[in-house]
Amino acid sequence: MTAPIAAFPPYLPPARPHNAQGAVRRVGLEVELANLSLEATLEIIHQAVGGQVLTTSRTEGSVADTPYGDFRVELDSKPLQERRYLAPLQLFGIEADSDTAHFIEDSVLEVAKEFVPIEIVSPPIAWDRLTELDSLWQRLREAGAHDTKGSVLYAFGLHLNPEVPDFEAPTFLSILRSFLLLEDWIVEASHTDLTRRITPYIRDFPEEYRRKILEPKYTPDLQALIADYAEHNPTRNRPLDLLPLFSYIYTTRGEGIESLSSRIHDWQLVGSRPTFHYRLPNCEVAQAGWTPALDWNRWVTVEQLADRPELLTELSEAYLSTFDLPLRLQRGAWADKVRDRVIDSIPGPLQRAQE
Repeated sequence: MTAPIAAFPPYLPPARPHNAQGAVRRVGLEVELANLSLEATLEIIHQAVGGQVLTTSRTEGSVADTPYGDFRVELDSKPLQERRYLAPLQLFGIEADSDTAHFIEDSVLEVAKEFVPIEIVSPPIAWDRLTELDSLWQRLREAGAHDTKGSVLYAFGLHLNPEVPDFEAPTFLSILRSFLLLEDWIVEASHTDLTRRITPYIRDFPEEYRRKILEPKYTPDLQALIADYAEHNPTRNRPLDLLPLFSYIYTTRGEGIESLSSRIHDWQLVGSRPTFHYRLPNCEVAQAGWTPALDWNRWVTVEQLADRPELLTELSEAYLSTFDLPLRLQRGAWADKVRDRVIDSIPGPLQRAQE
């Protein structure tokens, strides 16, 4: 295993570094990239972290039994995963495993490599071990991986899935409030790609819902919090997606999942895991020296603010009194205001997250 490079930025500790059981909280990573084949990506992961390469199909595979768990790699397209492009051949009596079908499949996958991202899904890794993967991102970069900036057509993202510190409604509400307050600053500080912002993948939370959540008198129990979220956000495509978490809660309790699933578009695509699903960051793996550290540190800032109830209330009230224009026309001014106020109170994480 290649040792991490000291020049890479550090991963800052969250406000609550351990879960309710006292274990170091873990985080899963989802990295979307292009210009590498499935086979090449699997081999690069194998070289970086060890394990055993397993190829399930031409579009899916894994690197199993690494020191961290299993890494999954796939072309991020259901039609490709299900080989739907071969269906018309059956009309002409061409079998899916014939030489002709293999030739067509090779051509389709070669073209798809330019447009359809390869997605690397890591196992949950303790946040204080994330630096051990820094050499993986460097290897992918050296192999020619393309990222969000590689084309105006790319809307590739880096998704972080931080394990929740507990399963209490006030914790979820504080995190959500903090994210809504800091989102405009994050977009500015991280230069969130325009292509990603105009595609449906990270659509804004509705303003009505923002105001509901940021109202200091809003103190729902867990069931009400989930119901309100589903009513206003019947989609996975939010920059902070809580559906996997809420699905996990209902699934483990064995109740309530039907009322949630019936209200959500594409429910069959919603995973179930005890994490926040933070979808806002770009993938910038092709940029010199990039690692997920700065985006992780911006998430840490969200958790740091969530852990300051008085500051959270102050900023929530300021937001509610400031935004009286349609379409949130004052986003830039708000980003500056919240940055200056937060940096005065918790300067370390926010300053490091802007590097």
